[in-house]
Amino acid sequence: MATKETWRLIYNPEGDVADVVAYGASVAEGRIAGKYQLSTTMVPDTLIIQRSRERGIIAGADVGVEKDLAAAQKITVARLARQGRNGAKAVGTIQLNELTSKATSKFKAVDVDPDEPAVLIYTSGTTGNPKGAMVTHRNFHFQCSTIVQSLLEFTHEDRVVGVLPLYHIYGLANAMVVTVHYGACLVLMPQYSPQSLLETIEKHQASMMPAIPSMYQLLLGLARIKSRQVRIPTCLKHCMSGGAPLPLAVLKDFSEIFDTKIMEGYGLTESTSSVCANGVDGVFKEGSIGRPGKGVEMKIVDDQGKEVPDGTEGEILIRSTTIFKGYWNNPAATKAVLSADGWFSTGDLGHRDADGFYFITDRKKDIIISHGYNISPREVEEVLAEHPKVSEAAVVSLVGPKGDETVTAFVVPKYSGVNGATGAADEAPTHRELHEYCELHLAPYKRPRSYVIVDALPKSATGKVLRKELRGDAEDRRLIERSAP
Repeated sequence: MATKETWRLIYNPEGDVADVVAYGASVAEGRIAGKYQLSTTMVPDTLIIQRSRERGIIAGADVGVEKDLAAAQKITVARLARQGRNGAKAVGTIQLNELTSKATSKFKAVDVDPDEPAVLIYTSGTTGNPKGAMVTHRNFHFQCSTIVQSLLEFTHEDRVVGVLPLYHIYGLANAMVVTVHYGACLVLMPQYSPQSLLETIEKHQASMMPAIPSMYQLLLGLARIKSRQVRIPTCLKHCMSGGAPLPLAVLKDFSEIFDTKIMEGYGLTESTSSVCANGVDGVFKEGSIGRPGKGVEMKIVDDQGKEVPDGTEGEILIRSTTIFKGYWNNPAATKAVLSADGWFSTGDLGHRDADGFYFITDRKKDIIISHGYNISPREVEEVLAEHPKVSEAAVVSLVGPKGDETVTAFVVPKYSGVNGATGAADEAPTHRELHEYCELHLAPYKRPRSYVIVDALPKSATGKVLRKELRGDAEDRRLIERSAP
C-alpha cells in the first residue's frame, strides 16, 4: 500500500497543462498518480475512498472538528480551503506558477520498479462498484513502444488533439502518455465543443485525434453545415475511435470529407487502453474490433474456460504486458478477473472469424457505455432507491434522438403500506425531483437523461430485472449483430 509520501492526488476537474506536469512529475518522483471525476457537491463515489486504509475526515472551511478527539482515534483531518484567488491554500499544495518559477534543469528521476503502479484509475469495469485499476510503468511503456507502433505510425513530428479527459484511460494513454513517449506535440482542449474542436484541428494542423463516436458524428454534421463557410481541415493523418461502436456511415463520410483514416480500437482500463484495432493497414471489416496488436494474445472461451472454435460465441480473454496489476486493495475482485497465468476476463462476449478478426456480440454484464464512459446501472439504481419517494429503479441504455446512448431510469414510486404494491401509489416523484437528486449524488456522466415512472419492473421468476423488456424495441447500439455464416 502506498504511503502519504508515495501518493499524489490530482484534483483538477477542468483539465489543462497542469495535468501534464502533475502526472509527469508524479511518475518521475516514483509516486502513484490518481485523477478522478467525482460529483460536484457531494461524494457518492465514497467507495473510492473506502479502499484507502487510512482513516480521515475531509472538512469544509467552516466545519468544526474536535482535533484532539480525532487525533486520539488516529483520524487524520484535512480541511478544504476557502475558494477564491486570495483564499487560503490547502495544506501541502503549491501554485503552478510558483512551481515553475523555482524549477531547475538539474533533476534526476527516481528509480522505480516498473511493475509498481504508475497511476490508479477508477472504473466501473464489468461489475457494479468502482474499483481502482493499478496501471504500472511497464504497462504504459509496452503500450507505447510496442502496441501503438504495430497499429499505426507515430513519430515526434505528430500533433495530437487532446480532447478526451485525462482521468479516463483512453485520453490518458492514447493522447497524453503516447505523445510524451514519442516527444510529439499535445494540443490540450480544456473545454470541448464541436466548433472549438474543428478550429483547434485547423489552427494547430493536428495530425492525430483520438476521440469517441459522438465527437466524430458532431464534427461531421458541423462540417456539412459549414463546408461553404469555413475550410475543412485535411491535416489529420490518423484518427482513432473508441469507447463505443462507430457507425459505418459516419466512418466512411468522415474519412472522405476530412481526407483521413479512422481506426476503431478496443481496450479497457485494465488493458491500458487499446489492444486491437479495426482498419489497420487499410484492412477493415464492418462490425469488428479488429485483430490484436503486437504482443497481445486474445481468445474466446466458454463458461468452463475452454477455448472455443472460430465462429463460436464465448467470453473474450486478453493476455499482454499491458494487462494491469490488479484492483487497489481489492484482491477478491482482482482474482475474479485475472488468472494466475495472466489472462484477463473482459466480461465481453464475442467470436473470432477465420481471418483472426474479433467481434463483440454482447456484454456479459449490464454495464452501460455512454460517450466512452463505463456506467454501472447498479450504482445509479442504488442512488435512486435512496430517494424518499422511490421504491425501486432500473437503469438501461437507450438510443437518444441524436443517435447517442442515453442513461434512462425506470422508477417505481413507493406505495402505501396499507394498499401494498397493488394499491394506490404515494405521491410519485417528478422528473425534476429525480434529476435534482441525482445532481447531488452522481457525477455528471452517470446521471440519467430521462425518467420513466412505472407501476412495476418486469422480472424473471427469480426476481431478476428483465432489462431487455425495459429497452423494448429500442435499438441497443452497444451490441454488434453477428453476420449469418
